[in-house]
Amino acid sequence: MPILLKWITRTVITLLVLVVLLVAAVFASSMVIRRRTWDVPATAIAVVPTDAAAIAEGGRLARILGCTDCHGEHLEGRLFFSEPHVADMVAPNLSRLVPSYSDAELARAIRHGIRRDGTGIFAMPSASFFHLSDEDLGRLIAYLRRQPRRDGDERVTSIGPIGHVGVATGRFQTVAATMDHGATRMVQAPLAKTAARGEYLARIACSECHGLTFGGGLDGKAPPLLIAAAYPDDAFRQLMRTGETLGKRDLYLMDDVARHRFSHFSDDEVTALHTYFRTLTAR
Repeated sequence: MPILLKWITRTVITLLVLVVLLVAAVFASSMVIRRRTWDVPATAIAVVPTDAAAIAEGGRLARILGCTDCHGEHLEGRLFFSEPHVADMVAPNLSRLVPSYSDAELARAIRHGIRRDGTGIFAMPSASFFHLSDEDLGRLIAYLRRQPRRDGDERVTSIGPIGHVGVATGRFQTVAATMDHGATRMVQAPLAKTAARGEYLARIACSECHGLTFGGGLDGKAPPLLIAAAYPDDAFRQLMRTGETLGKRDLYLMDDVARHRFSHFSDDEVTALHTYFRTLTAR
């Protein structure tokens, strides 16, 4: 019995040591990945406007793009994802963070998902924002810079043990790791009810959920956007304003997204989006 007990003890200790080493390796790998920096230049845009109309338009864009959904109504910071043992993800207080960034650094953070120190950001829809025109990005930055300093949620994102495993195995990645930073940026179409204008709006506002090629996303919860081509004009406008489908159903996420974000689209922009979606069936 003493020999058997000694063998069992050694086996248990060995297993515990292996578990500790595995946990340490996972944590170390996760930290290396999270601290990776990206060599993407912080390039300033031509103009950040200062007039009231441009700043107001920046505020409208902040709502359409979902900035106020993640960062809070007044950009004061907000916990937007919490899953035990996975992560508590906090969108930072932009009223305090933005003043520490240059215009070029803000443009890089928005378009490329890269912080001021070069590390990548999790859960930032930069793959969609990549196509923001210089004019719209300038208006958005102008709006962000005019926000008064506010007290808010000052916590930082924390990763749990399951989250570390996800990062170490590539299940969870920073946005910067998933993007082609040298891709050609779409040029904004004129302000008109055209399919080209609709494509631009869809790129920056719809691809976050429905996929970069509009073929559907969110593990099947967001359908391909060609389904919108079947909507009559009035029904599509109702969908974009309220999230209500032809069958009067509230869709996963779309009800909140439509009411909080897409209700800020102008009638002409809704028409442009619908015009573009109708071209998808032809493809």
